[in-house]
Order: sequence, then C-alpha cells, then structure tokens
Amino acid sequence: MLIDVHFHLDLMDNMQSLIHEFQTSDVGIIAVGTTPKAFGKEKKFCCGVKNIKVGLGFHPQLVFERAHEIDLFLKFVKDSQYIGEVGIDFNSSYIGSKAQQISCFRKIAKACADEGGKILSIHSVKAASTIIDELEEAGTFQTCKCIFHWFTGTSTERNRAVENGAFFSINRKMLVTKSGRELVKVIPEDRLLLETDAPFTMKFNSIVGLRAELLKLVDDISAIRAKDLSVQIEKNSFQIWEQLE
Repeated sequence: MLIDVHFHLDLMDNMQSLIHEFQTSDVGIIAVGTTPKAFGKEKKFCCGVKNIKVGLGFHPQLVFERAHEIDLFLKFVKDSQYIGEVGIDFNSSYIGSKAQQISCFRKIAKACADEGGKILSIHSVKAASTIIDELEEAGTFQTCKCIFHWFTGTSTERNRAVENGAFFSINRKMLVTKSGRELVKVIPEDRLLLETDAPFTMKFNSIVGLRAELLKLVDDISAIRAKDLSVQIEKNSFQIWEQLE
C-alpha cells in the first residue's frame, strides 16, 4: 500500500468525498492537523476508515494567536499515536513568536517522550538545530519516531537528525531543488518516506490522482538514487503505519 505521511485532509475542499474514496482505496494517508481544537472533529469524520490515520497537530505558524491551546493539546496527547504537524518556524514572518514556539514545542516533545510510542511529523523551517536540541533534551528520539517534514536544514543538522534515528518525508517540490535532491541522495534508504503536503503542494480531485503522485515520487526518488527503492520505501512506510494500528 502507498502511504502519504503528511496530508492536510481537513484543508481539502473535497474532504468528504475523499474520505468516502479512502474506504475502498489501496492508498493510505496520515491526516496531519494544524490545531488541537480540530482533532476531535476530524477523528469523528474519519471514524471507521482504516486507510486514514488522524494526527494531533499544533502548527508553529499558529502559535502566536493560539498559544493558549497548548493545554488542550497536552490533554489530547494520550488519544493520538500520531502527532503532527508540530514544530518551530523561525522564518521572518513568525520569528516574533520564537519564545512561545519553543515553549510549546518543548512541552510537546516532553509529553511525547514521556508517553512513548508516538510518531511525530515535524515542521522545522530555519529551526532544525533548535528542534533537534529540544528532542534530544526531552528524550523524544529514544521513545518515539520523529519524521522531519519537508526538511530544509543544513548538512550538519541533517546529520544530527540521522544520527538520532529520524525519518524524512519527501514531496515533489523538494525534488526540484538542489538541496532537496542532495537530501534524497545522502540520507539512509531506510529513513525515506513519502508526503504530498496537500493542498499546499497540489490538490486532488480523487484518490486516483494521489496514487499517481505517490508512484511518481517513488520513481523520482529511485532515479535520484539510481536504484529502485519502491520495496524499501514501502517497507519504511509500513514500519510507521503498523505502529498506528
């Protein structure tokens, strides 16, 4: 089964029709969230659909106006094996909430480490070193699986993440950049995962389009590595998926 580990289902205009299609599809998604308030509602929408796993998210770009929701997030941590999208964003538009973002992520990393068995999808724009510091300090790398979503950090930061056992989810926009292609070339084969980050990279009218995109991603990654990685990527994906059963 093809698995998209970072898909914003709740932001898709055709969410309900996609949910219906997933009931009989051979494609799976991890539906990442952006606010803890949306978590319960999305879980209800997707209840009983085996090919959709719903994540508990708190997007760092929303922390400035929603910092008070961290308590609600921490309340829900026990109810979700998948934690995402979470992280820190030091881009110029969000650097003003730096202290709040670090505080919230520190609490998230500690809660996940203490619970154990979580899978985190992590946003780390211009903040990979800080993210890795927090995950190391909390012990999250030791008790959970951490996935760096759309990673754009330095080679030093990448190596630190790899040494800590991190996974990396790859989307099509990464593959058109030199740094993205370099990332795909050098990270261990058993850490590669697929993502679309829909609808930010693209929208899908049906699961047929999503399936085609994931297959294309596998082909493109394989071409960059000069090796057929379809079996390896499927194995990596199931390592994540099976933990969410």
